Amino acid sequence: MSEKPEKTGKKPSLQELQTRIISDWTDYNGHLNVTWITYLFDLATDNLLDWLRLGEAYVRAENRSTFALAAHVRYLGEAHEGQLVTLRSRLVGADAKRIHYVHALSRAPDDLPVATLEQLSIHVDLETRRSVAWSKSQAEMLVAASVGAGDVPLCGAIHLKEVLR
Repeated sequence: MSEKPEKTGKKPSLQELQTRIISDWTDYNGHLNVTWITYLFDLATDNLLDWLRLGEAYVRAENRSTFALAAHVRYLGEAHEGQLVTLRSRLVGADAKRIHYVHALSRAPDDLPVATLEQLSIHVDLETRRSVAWSKSQAEMLVAASVGAGDVPLCGAIHLKEVLR
């Protein structure tokens, strides 16, 4: 991995990363390999969690984190070596212990879709390895940051219990 995506700017409801596809990320079909799509979505998740103040600094300070519960990936197009891609992330919603978010990977500058990921993660105490509710301030922040899926179609299989409002 010789390149890491760079943040393109903090927006109130939409987090973005951009990177250029390197040859190591392509397969014998000449396009971005599924493994690296997953890697890019993982980086987008880290970026979203950092923006929500639930990333690595939070984990180290509070000994709490989020664990993935469910994910749905849609492969929609191709990206090739040398092409610039953009990852856009949105918090769809949250309940007492979980967050629901989406990522969209597209080719720049034409914004043609490559893949989407819809994911559900749960808040976990790393000492007990059990789920734990968000604090009041976290719940308020998650409500404020929730903007829905935008133009990313949801799979219909991932659901929150009682959505925070």
